[in-house]
Amino acid sequence: MTRHFPPGRRARTTKLVVGAALLSMSGLALSPALADPEDRLEERQDKLGERVDSAQQELDASSETYARAAAALDSAQRRLGDARAELADVLGQAAAARAKDEQMQRRLVAAEQRLTKAQAELDRAAAVVDDQQRKIESFALRNYVASDPSLISLNLVLSGQSPTELSSSISAAESVVDSETADLDALDAARIMLSLREDRVEELRDDVADRRAEAADNLARMRELAAQARTQTQTVHSLVDEQRALRDQAQAARAHDLRVLQQMEREHEEVEARLQALAAQQARESTTPTATTNGGVSGGGYLDYPLGSVYVTSPYGMRMHPVLHVYKLHDGTDFSAGCGTPIYAAADGTVVDSYFNAGYGNRVIMQHGIVNGVSLATSYNHLTSAVAGVGEQVDRGELLGYAGTTGYSTGCHLHFMVYVDGAAVDPMNWL
Repeated sequence: MTRHFPPGRRARTTKLVVGAALLSMSGLALSPALADPEDRLEERQDKLGERVDSAQQELDASSETYARAAAALDSAQRRLGDARAELADVLGQAAAARAKDEQMQRRLVAAEQRLTKAQAELDRAAAVVDDQQRKIESFALRNYVASDPSLISLNLVLSGQSPTELSSSISAAESVVDSETADLDALDAARIMLSLREDRVEELRDDVADRRAEAADNLARMRELAAQARTQTQTVHSLVDEQRALRDQAQAARAHDLRVLQQMEREHEEVEARLQALAAQQARESTTPTATTNGGVSGGGYLDYPLGSVYVTSPYGMRMHPVLHVYKLHDGTDFSAGCGTPIYAAADGTVVDSYFNAGYGNRVIMQHGIVNGVSLATSYNHLTSAVAGVGEQVDRGELLGYAGTTGYSTGCHLHFMVYVDGAAVDPMNWL
């Protein structure tokens, strides 16, 4: 029996055989200590790769319509989350601006009060200066003699007063001069205070002007933030409506996918019933196996891989659909295959069915007869097209069709199935 190894497996097997032969020729034995770590590492790497690809294939196990709807919904949810976060940020900035405005208004009122008080003090200081100025002017008019107040004493001597009267008049005159000097000093002091008051008023006026300008800028910022908040609120409302519509679309697509899954399950049961009837007929017609293997009932190694490059993306077995949340049987093994990849018969047999199904897409079912006492059949699904017709006898390795993504699939691959006595089993036990 000719064994068809996929590319990579044949090369690896050949290298191991040649390597072992060389070691044997040199009188050395292949040490398990050297071989085991490599095998374990490769096995671990293969398992990790299968787990990653299996996770990806789980996501692919839904229709393109649902995948697009789910992706659009997820995108809308992210955009809605971003819009809400941006709205919250704008509202936070607006609240901070309002708080700042209240604080600035309080400071402005306090500054204006300080300015009013300083202005009143300035007015009082100006009044003091004016009053002092009038006093001096009045004194000068009343007491000015010969343009020099010191001549007052001479005038008194020449007036012919007695010594006592003269002494008293001179003292009075000196008191007047002292009083005038004091008034002049007071006037100078009042003018200095007035200047200081004027400087303080100007400083406070500048402070009030700055605070008013700052308050005006903050008011403009508040209006800008209010406009942003209105726009952002409208955006959030629009995204909420969009998300609601996308959720409805996704739910409709999900319901459709569930119906397709149910149809696939019914199709699976119908195919198993037909193959079981065919197996019963074969059992009646032949009491001895037409082929035998060393793999027992599992038939390990009897079937060839149905495509040249072998890479498992999703194994056989029960699993929870990550999106649809349905616990279901993945009734075959998925192999990575680009659209148009040639698909070959895994063994000699007869094509018993070739048709399109909404779930499995274009599929070909082959019956291989009795193998080691069991009826063996294989199925090749999601094909772009099939070249083998119903009733056609096909040899092992002969072209059946081309890989595709028809039916319930979002990416090109081969969904390969094995039936034993009409029941789907793990294909890897027969490859």
